[in-house]
Amino acid sequence: MAYPDIWGLLIMSIQSESSERGSALSRLAGARLTSVQFVLNYLILGFDERGALTTLVWPGIRETNGKTTLFGAEGYRDKLCSLIETTVKSVTMSQNEEILIAFDNEITIEIPLRSYEGHGERAILTGPKHYLFIF
Repeated sequence: MAYPDIWGLLIMSIQSESSERGSALSRLAGARLTSVQFVLNYLILGFDERGALTTLVWPGIRETNGKTTLFGAEGYRDKLCSLIETTVKSVTMSQNEEILIAFDNEITIEIPLRSYEGHGERAILTGPKHYLFIF
């Protein structure tokens, strides 16, 4: 079902089935991470001209050695920003509602959506032509 929001943009209301989520996320595959924006209590990851992923859940950064760096740890922001210009190899949604963004350097951003304690959206994917997908 499509409906206009208060800004007159076309928003697609999509059921939250995993195949639709995976399809939405796959649009980021092959794109470079071009920006990392830290906002008070959320994060925006920009991907070339394919869109942006806003997340209300702070992601973990899994390195090639299997170590995961979590928000608040020393060097967390630097590690996340070091991924700028790195190409996304794949983006998947796991069965336990974790968005996994794998980069061509074998580092993975892990966004555990179920860990969000608030109500409503936990992540928002936006893209060209007013594309919007809410997780």
